[in-house]
Amino acid sequence: MIRSVSLRQCGISLAALAVLGGCGPKPAPAPEVRVYREVGEFSLTDQTGNTRTAESLQGKVWVANFVFTSCTAECLILSKRMSNLEKRFAANDHVAFVSFTVDPGTDTPARLAKYANLYDAGERWTFLTGERAVLDSLIKERFLLPVAQSSEEAVALQQALLIHSDRFAIVDRKGVVRAYVNGMQPEAEAQAAEIIDRLLNE
Repeated sequence: MIRSVSLRQCGISLAALAVLGGCGPKPAPAPEVRVYREVGEFSLTDQTGNTRTAESLQGKVWVANFVFTSCTAECLILSKRMSNLEKRFAANDHVAFVSFTVDPGTDTPARLAKYANLYDAGERWTFLTGERAVLDSLIKERFLLPVAQSSEEAVALQQALLIHSDRFAIVDRKGVVRAYVNGMQPEAEAQAAEIIDRLLNE
């Protein structure tokens, strides 16, 4: 049933309505582009069973996200948006996409390969798995994810066994994380594409 919403419920006046345009959600703020941290070296296994290292991404601007194949909620949206971004930059050899599993106990290379096929992943989109401790350290310490909203949340996240962030981490040609984009926001693809273009031109 559709329920009407009064201006009082929205918390705005008639004058403000003309400016705000209704009670809808505000657009996400533009992500800050700055130097966060160098990703550094890693050695993991891709969806074909081959070893992939950070060295293979040197000289490229790349987008990382963090998913698991049995996820039935946010990962579906994040992977679809990653797929759209990959297609958007399909003609650019200097852009790559990397999905790190946060559930390596389940996500074998074969399982990741099936997941990649669901999103028609091309050659520039790699899915990586490995030892849990290695992935856990990589995500927490190198990508600085997930980003906590409070000190209490930070402690809880550091103790969590399954680290799952909705953010895309965008890495420059030197392997340095330069921006985070909230992948659940409608503006995510446009924001990520703008940052990719900016880093490509540096």
